[in-house]
Amino acid sequence: MKHIALILTLLLLVSCKLETNSSKSISSEEPVNEKLFLDLGGALQYVEIIGSSNKNPILLFIHGGPGWPQTPQLRYYNSQIAEEYTLVIWEQRGAGNSYGKNPTPENLTLEQIIKDGHQLTTWLKAEYDQEKVFLAGYSWGSLVGINLVKDYPEDYSAYIGIAQIVNMNKGIQITQGWLTEQAIKANDDEALERLDSLRNLAYYEGDLDRFFQQWVLLNKYNGTTFNKASEEETEKAMSYYEDYKDYDWFKVWEHSAKKMQEDMFGTDVERIEEIETPIFLLQGRHDWNIPSKLAEEWLNKLKSPKKKLYWFENSGHGPLEEEPKKFNETMIGILAEME
Repeated sequence: MKHIALILTLLLLVSCKLETNSSKSISSEEPVNEKLFLDLGGALQYVEIIGSSNKNPILLFIHGGPGWPQTPQLRYYNSQIAEEYTLVIWEQRGAGNSYGKNPTPENLTLEQIIKDGHQLTTWLKAEYDQEKVFLAGYSWGSLVGINLVKDYPEDYSAYIGIAQIVNMNKGIQITQGWLTEQAIKANDDEALERLDSLRNLAYYEGDLDRFFQQWVLLNKYNGTTFNKASEEETEKAMSYYEDYKDYDWFKVWEHSAKKMQEDMFGTDVERIEEIETPIFLLQGRHDWNIPSKLAEEWLNKLKSPKKKLYWFENSGHGPLEEEPKKFNETMIGILAEME
C-alpha cells in the first residue's frame, strides 16, 4: 500500500507540474527576447526571437544569400515589426552563427533547408501555442519560403515574398538586356564588353561567379541598390552589434553559396501555379538584380485565396533597408489585410 501511495503522489506531482507549465504557456503574456541554438535536421542552428508580447502572431523571417544572414540588419532597421509580431530570425545552416557552430554542415541543399524550416515552424507553433505562423522570405529565402507554403499550407497564415526569386536564368537575361540599354545610353564601351563576356558562362567558374560579376556591373547603374544613401547605413548596421563585428560576410557567403548554386539556378517557381495560402509580394521597383518584372508576371497568373503586390518606388533589391519605414509599416499592415 505504501508503494501504491508513493506512486499516486508522484503522479499527482507530475500532473501538477504539467498543468502549471501548460497554463503558463497559454495564459501568461510577456515580452520575448531569446537567442538560442536549435537542432534542426541534425545541425545546430541559431534562432533569435524578439517581440513585445508572446501572444502576438509569429513571423518567421528567412534570410537571403545563400549564406547571408539578415540578423543585424533586421535589428537595426526593422525592429518596429517586433511590436506587432513575434519576430523569429533564423540563420540557416551554413550562415551566421550557425556557420560559427558548424562551418561544414551535412546536406547543405535547398531541400534540406526547407525541411529545417518546417521543423522550426513546428517547434514555434508548439512553443507559442499557435496554430499557424506568418512566413517571410527574402531573395534566396524566398525560394525556401515559397516551397514551404506550397508543401505545408496548413502551417502558415500568409506568405510574404520580398524580392521574390522566380527563375534565375530568365532573370539574368532580363538583367543583361536592361544593362545593355543603360550602357548604350551612357556610351559605356567597357560595360558593353563586360556584358559580352557575361553572356558566355565559359569565362566563369560557374553560375554563381558569373552572377556576382553581373552584380558588380549592376552596382554601377544602381540596379541593385537604388537608394544609394542607404548603402553606408547598411554597412554600419552589419558591424554595429558586438556579435557581428568580426563576421566575415563574403567568406561565409562564398563558402555556402557555392555549394547551393545548383539549387539556386535550377529552381523554377513558375511551375508553382497555385498556393493555398494568402500571398503578398514586396518588390523594389528598381530591382534588376532579381528583376521584379518576373515576380509580377508570376503573381498575376498564380491562383491563391488572396494575393497582393506592394511596390517600393525608391528601392532596388533591398526595400527592407532602402525604405525601412515603409517596409515596416507594410509588414504590420499585412496583419490588417488578413483580418
